[in-house]
Amino acid sequence: MLHFFINTAKWQKLPKNYRAILTAAAAKANVEMQAKYDHLNPGALRKLLAQAAKLRPFSGEILEACFRAANETYAEIGKTNAEFKKIHDAIMAYRNDAFLWEQVTDGTFDNFMMSQQRKKML
Repeated sequence: MLHFFINTAKWQKLPKNYRAILTAAAAKANVEMQAKYDHLNPGALRKLLAQAAKLRPFSGEILEACFRAANETYAEIGKTNAEFKKIHDAIMAYRNDAFLWEQVTDGTFDNFMMSQQRKKML
């Protein structure tokens, strides 16, 4: 997903047709980027595997440490930068809602399809 940030006060001063143009352009850029990403990455991964690359996920321990460090960094920045804190808090609230939705929808389906792939059903 691409992120596109515009100052709210500046956005509200734009004529409606400019806002519509920017909204459409941002949506198009997001869709095209995601489509290109989804289309090209499997081939790139196959190329790496053909050259004997070994795929290994990060351990839970490493992911937890990174998650903690990132959150500590965000908290430190938020103590001295009110604008960062405001934006970060809004993004985290959105993320929490989005993850709830993803768990029920895409996450369930993706896990099912991966299990089918492991069973050689795809």
